[in-house]
Amino acid sequence: MRPASLRALALAVGILTLAACAGRRPLDPRTAVYPPPRLPEIEVQGGRLDPGGAEWFWVEDHDVPLIRLYLAVRGGEVYDPPELAGLARVASLAWRTGGAGDLGPEEFDRALENRGMDLSVHLGRDKGWITLTVLPEDLDRGLDLLAKLLWEPALRADRVDWAKAQVAEALRREADEPQSLGFREMRRALFRGHPRGRVPTEETVGRIGRDDLVALHRRLVSEGTWALGAVGDFEPEALRERLAARFGRLPGRGGAFPLLTPPAEPQPTVVIVPKALPQTTVIWARIGPERLSEDFAALEVCDHVLGSGGFTARLVREIRSNRGLAYSVGSFYQALPRFGVLGAYGLTKTESAGDVVDLMRAEIRNLADGITAAEVEEARRSLVTRHVFRYDDPANLVRDRLENLLDGLPLDLGERYPDEVAAVTLEAARRAARRHLDPARGVWVLVGDLDPADPRWGRMGAVEVVTPGE
Repeated sequence: MRPASLRALALAVGILTLAACAGRRPLDPRTAVYPPPRLPEIEVQGGRLDPGGAEWFWVEDHDVPLIRLYLAVRGGEVYDPPELAGLARVASLAWRTGGAGDLGPEEFDRALENRGMDLSVHLGRDKGWITLTVLPEDLDRGLDLLAKLLWEPALRADRVDWAKAQVAEALRREADEPQSLGFREMRRALFRGHPRGRVPTEETVGRIGRDDLVALHRRLVSEGTWALGAVGDFEPEALRERLAARFGRLPGRGGAFPLLTPPAEPQPTVVIVPKALPQTTVIWARIGPERLSEDFAALEVCDHVLGSGGFTARLVREIRSNRGLAYSVGSFYQALPRFGVLGAYGLTKTESAGDVVDLMRAEIRNLADGITAAEVEEARRSLVTRHVFRYDDPANLVRDRLENLLDGLPLDLGERYPDEVAAVTLEAARRAARRHLDPARGVWVLVGDLDPADPRWGRMGAVEVVTPGE
């Protein structure tokens, strides 16, 4: 082909290309449709340390020279004896800080710090965690220290006294912090007569002695239900052998700390906590569906639309943005193995507390008929995206496996979640809201300078007055 012909052909192609581009609109990120995020392709392996022993789960990750180890046990505050409420909190502090085996507190800490290791103990509401982070070349030394802390904690009397003082001070601070105080009283009223409603006091913490911690430790390691997890730069079989040599005696199905039965639904109650403040904390809560309920995913969507979805959520938009009546407002839903907890909260000026309560009640009640298809779609997309990004860290996959095992739930609930939420329809969301989002049921807690005799509180339920610190 002659040069003139080549130039003509190139010109024609260029004109056609420009014409095609001219027909396209620039991408608008506000209206663009993106493919839904997908869970990372990370395989969680599982097995037993020894035949009949505790289960363990692991993910190999050789990108970073680091190993994270988790020892999880069913146990915690809900299993404290009523007269020793606060025992788990005291144990968490004294267990880790008191030294172990032949190492005193300072020697034990120095052995960790010299190799850049991190070792923590935490007994939470219903589970305990012992976590070790260590470099691969220090694995054996780290496991030896972890084993000492697990099997031979010193639980020194002076550290027990220090831990009790720390817990007592935290309780005093809690009584001075309105939001913490409000949620504490919410738990007490919502779970009345149930272990989850048990609240430590300075008196119960004061009764705790070293012998109580020794007995708790003995029950945990000999009769608890344990599971182990590992994430990082290791060879699985070699790590299993190391773990089995040190932790193979841990029971995988102990009976000392059984799963709790569901609490009874309380009668409608309004708890007034008088406190001389210019602001009032408002909380509503009731018993909700458990994790395996058919309404779980739909209620996740409802919660997002109602108050946990940020500035587009109904409570935030109506009470904070449109009316300027709340410094903070939102909703929550936590699904536990055998029951759940759902509710809403707000922080407002004392003189507008009644208005905020009325608006919260209206928005909660109206969701059943008012939620829209667009709101459901936005909630599904946001919830799935947030969940998928959480699994960028493979440790969350392993920790979820451990929690599900201890809770008696299917191990792969985390992987199921995106499909569960994506399948929620508008009708399913409305049905879940009708069943569970009823502000006339459950408990209301108000912390502030309020008159308990105000008749509007009595119209919402039986009024109780709680004095902070009692």
